[in-house]
Amino acid sequence: MRQWLLKVVILLSLFIFLQAFEDIHQTTSLEQQSIHFTDDDSDGYDADDQCPNVAGNSTNDRLGCLDTDGDGYSDEDEFWNLSDGADAFPLHSGAWSDLDGDGYADQPNLLITDDCPTRYGKSRQVLYGCLDMDLDWIPDVIDTDIDGDGISNELELASSNALFQYNPMDPNSYPVDSDYDMIPDAVDDDDDNDGWPDLVEQDRGTDPLDSQNTPFNNFRGITTGVFYYGGFEFGSEYDAEAIELSLSGLLEVVTEELIIPLLLIPVYFYFFYSRRRLFEQLKKDIDICPGHNKLNELEKKINRYIEDRKIKTHHGLILRNRIEERENDIRGSAEE
Repeated sequence: MRQWLLKVVILLSLFIFLQAFEDIHQTTSLEQQSIHFTDDDSDGYDADDQCPNVAGNSTNDRLGCLDTDGDGYSDEDEFWNLSDGADAFPLHSGAWSDLDGDGYADQPNLLITDDCPTRYGKSRQVLYGCLDMDLDWIPDVIDTDIDGDGISNELELASSNALFQYNPMDPNSYPVDSDYDMIPDAVDDDDDNDGWPDLVEQDRGTDPLDSQNTPFNNFRGITTGVFYYGGFEFGSEYDAEAIELSLSGLLEVVTEELIIPLLLIPVYFYFFYSRRRLFEQLKKDIDICPGHNKLNELEKKINRYIEDRKIKTHHGLILRNRIEERENDIRGSAEE
């Protein structure tokens, strides 16, 4: 009986000891858990706080980190950069990512929205964040001078030929422009920009690339001519419509028309005014021409007149320009 009571006492003591040990262990575990889940920065995040020492409000890329604009994406710091998902626009609540890194946002309908979000670009006129080779803020897709060399894309292509091909996307590839008027010599009627067409200067023996050398000063630099514009108006500015009174013009007539004897000056005036009348008649014919076929016939006729010296070279230029204007008028009427 005594042994049985002793066993009961031992078992009871062992039970009490084990119960006490379990209570102590649970208390320690709870204390450890309490320490582990402490929110030291008081931002509402404890175990999941990725910036435990900084009170933050970010929720998307990281929890509990600084988010200045409150859009849910944390500000960039030394441990978290844009490639990790940090806010590319920390002061703009509507923007947070910039895939191509050009400073324009991927998010739509903003003043800083990237119109070309997958390609780096710095354009800021009409389209934002698109390719802009010459950095003039105009996107290449609508830039009339993509490479910024001063010559338009259209004129660079128009100046190209079998020997020289100019690239409108290469600033080091551009045609010659002697007078720097942004019109290449290949398509410029006046390469030296002195007011006299190249064809006229070549015809009179002056240099079409020298603005100081014109048909009026080709004789020892002395001015030997004037234009009569009508009424009481005279001047030295070239005008194909005006009457030229000059030594150069007289010599041209003498040499071109083979009227060597000066006594035949009346004949000169006859040729002069007959060519003038023919010129005026051709202008009228162009203005009333009904279609492209007739204009083509007129152009061929004008070319023959120039070759036969029945009209002056510069008059031929005027008539060709007039044909182009008439073609545009006919084309515009057809489209309407």
